[in-house]
Amino acid sequence: MTAGRLLRLATASECGSLSALALRSKAYWGYDPLFLQACREELTVDPKAATAGRVVVLVEEETTLGFYALSPGERREEAEISLLFVEPAVIGHGIGRALWEHAVAKARAQGLKRLKVLSDPFALGFYRAVGATLSGKIRSAVRAPDGSERCLPVLHFEL
Repeated sequence: MTAGRLLRLATASECGSLSALALRSKAYWGYDPLFLQACREELTVDPKAATAGRVVVLVEEETTLGFYALSPGERREEAEISLLFVEPAVIGHGIGRALWEHAVAKARAQGLKRLKVLSDPFALGFYRAVGATLSGKIRSAVRAPDGSERCLPVLHFEL
């Protein structure tokens, strides 16, 4: 990670600004405003998750560049990266990779064996590049911009 960048736990008071960052990051991929509005609830960072130490932010000179949330998985040995978003201006600058590597290290330190990700289709390439394996698809709770069903790639990463 570049000097001056810091990974730290998020505070509950940051959840509103992190949720806004998630929406900006999602909008980067060209989604229309109605679709983004439909995604608002699933992109909202829960203050309880921050208080529990499950949300990590990457900051540089007091500016938040990205964050992730690690949630308990369906299985005891698994966690899910429920949110991982990067400020649009710095997408492609290694922020996502730094967040991913931190999440992997944190999961390993907790004795977990596997990470699960429900990915936006546009982020599939990123998750494959960091070593996650596509293992299926799941129907999204949010419909596609044209009103059709939308599927999300499901990926796993063995720790």
